[in-house]
Amino acid sequence: MSVSQQFLIRAVDAHQSDRAEEARQLYRLLLAVDPSHPDGLHLLGLIEKRLNRTDRAIPLMRRALHVEPYMQGARHNLRRTLQTNGDHVGSERLLRQVATLDPADAEGLFALGISLMRQGKAGQALLPLRCAATLRPDHQEARILLSEALVNTPTSQAAGLNEALSQARYALTLHPDHGVANLQMALVLEELARTMESLTFARRALRVQPEITDARHIAGLNRLRLGDFVGGMADMEARKNNIWFRNEPNPIPVWHGRPLPDDAVIIKSEGGWGDMIHFVRFVPQIARICGEVAVVCPPPLRRLLSTLLDTPGNVRFNPDRLPKARGRAMILSLPHLLGSTPDSIPNRPYLSAEPNRVKHWAERLAGLEGLRVGICWTNGDERRGPDLKRSIPFDFVRPLATIPGVSLVNLQKQDNAAKRLSDADEALLHRPGPEFDAGPDAFLDTAAVIETLDLVIAIDSAVLHVAGALGAPVWLPAPYRMDWRWMNDAEKSIWYPSLRIYRQDYQWDWSAPMARIARDLARAAEAKAAGLAPSLLPPSSEADRLSCHTVRRKA
Repeated sequence: MSVSQQFLIRAVDAHQSDRAEEARQLYRLLLAVDPSHPDGLHLLGLIEKRLNRTDRAIPLMRRALHVEPYMQGARHNLRRTLQTNGDHVGSERLLRQVATLDPADAEGLFALGISLMRQGKAGQALLPLRCAATLRPDHQEARILLSEALVNTPTSQAAGLNEALSQARYALTLHPDHGVANLQMALVLEELARTMESLTFARRALRVQPEITDARHIAGLNRLRLGDFVGGMADMEARKNNIWFRNEPNPIPVWHGRPLPDDAVIIKSEGGWGDMIHFVRFVPQIARICGEVAVVCPPPLRRLLSTLLDTPGNVRFNPDRLPKARGRAMILSLPHLLGSTPDSIPNRPYLSAEPNRVKHWAERLAGLEGLRVGICWTNGDERRGPDLKRSIPFDFVRPLATIPGVSLVNLQKQDNAAKRLSDADEALLHRPGPEFDAGPDAFLDTAAVIETLDLVIAIDSAVLHVAGALGAPVWLPAPYRMDWRWMNDAEKSIWYPSLRIYRQDYQWDWSAPMARIARDLARAAEAKAAGLAPSLLPPSSEADRLSCHTVRRKA
């Protein structure tokens, strides 16, 4: 027996007996005798990993594979170590090599799908996951992950979501009481706007696996869409951001909504800028029951949010130093913490535009004739592309510009390709100019311009929330699967009395809602041309209309 073999036998014995440091020394002696011994390299790598020294474990496993490329155990352990270390790019590279060496390895293909999904490459994950499910039809986890990848592929439309539903349903037949399979059914059905069915599967997931917080979150979304505001907001507390926030090590306790008249509360921003604008309406209520409120928000929103109306004076946005607080909360939790109901939501205008800016833009836009309409048809910025499920192709916007008596004002910044138009299409719109919201503060000019307009037409975006918060008439072209906050109401919103909703009749088909918008816009333009008040608000009582306009004028 060779010297290296003797060291290997003794090292493996120590390794299996959980004498890690002894095994480590013996593997090192083995490699001193035979530096290219693949088993020695691989097993020493495992020991280093066990001792939480992944920076040493990874090179050792790579050397083992360099010596013996077909060493599947080393590949498997290196992949797991890379994923544990957060190196999903390295894991993907390794697993692509595995797929080349053994294209029939279902587990390797499934692992490749995991690595791609963790990098946000859902579209690239489809092929290996489909192959894994084909090679092993009973691979439930591969089918669940394939369904998830199909839902998360940005270009997925009817065919993609129908396949996602089929894969989730197949996974469920393999194990009907599998919590994650039931959750995946709920997720796909929620994406398809099949609200009651989605809620049923979310509840099934919770029955068989109560600790699946994502299922409770999905149940909350569906309950909100069905009009169960109080129950839905309670279930929304299970959203990932809030769970992380509650569990993070922090000496400040989570606030539970009780009055703290002599103490401070810190409110943390969450979601996108539109969410912050939407939920800041609840801050004055907190200010009335707490001694001080510090709101941590994205810096560009500070000046806009500082125009918050009806605030007692004890609210500060992004203070230089946070106060010593006795409570903290995420902003999307405020309706639940305050015990809000649909009837108690603060839905009168709550933000205002800076008067000097309003005057400036009123002078700049004085030459616009007819019905003056702000338009926002897509979203995204220089860092991310548009949300294809919410954004409207410009082909559906173009006809609005040809309606007699309508002047369209572009409320979008040209910060991604989807917002850049041909010269011919640019000529159809009025663009405020390069100085429009060009400073460090967001939406100050947007708010001022909106105050000079008759109407805003905007997709579900921060621009829409600015218009709604100002009390301006705003029309929302909404996808068939609307965001939870709009519930499933066909026309109006509990959040913004000045909002009229134009929902798709069918998913991904903008033709019907944009045709209705064009019809109503033409009628409004005709009314204004005739000296009459155009009908811009959603169907409601005359008292509601007068209230909305009165409050907006005072703001």
